Amino acid sequence: MKNLTTKKLTFIALFTALVYIFTRFFQVQIPTPFGNTMFHLGNVFCVLAGILLGPVYGGLAGGLGSALYDLFDPIYFVSAPTTFIFKFLMGFVAGKVFEKNKVIENKHIIKAAICGQLTYTILYLLKNFIRNLFILNLTMEATLSEMAIKGGVSLTNAVISIIVSSVLALSLLKRFDFE
Repeated sequence: MKNLTTKKLTFIALFTALVYIFTRFFQVQIPTPFGNTMFHLGNVFCVLAGILLGPVYGGLAGGLGSALYDLFDPIYFVSAPTTFIFKFLMGFVAGKVFEKNKVIENKHIIKAAICGQLTYTILYLLKNFIRNLFILNLTMEATLSEMAIKGGVSLTNAVISIIVSSVLALSLLKRFDFE
């Protein structure tokens, strides 16, 4: 944290706000038999924050913005802690993968975005699988049915997030100094 400058703090706040705004206002709620899921554009900025700000600060921005959304929505309120952790890890992994190469090329940015999104998607689906099967005591069939719906939405979110965040990252990295 000794490298936390006013500039870095401003970028963390900006990306926290972008994650919240693009989760809150650019979403489609999808009700399922066992709860809700949603398609939104907040993940674009979780991944983008990780790539641009680095693993820790980018992860923090993604986690905070997503957790704030959950805290202000009664449907998702109780998921705020796990959302923070999962979205933090999405940005962290994307940032860590990009940091290893630190070369502003499409392939490195896309690889970072894919790794960040895969991390989140796996954690999210695993959490829902465990909750449905072991906590809610649903049958395997019901659990897998729910996983198919949430998995489809999550993968759609992931593909769009990878494409949009990669295009934005390539453009922004060439024009701005996020250090």
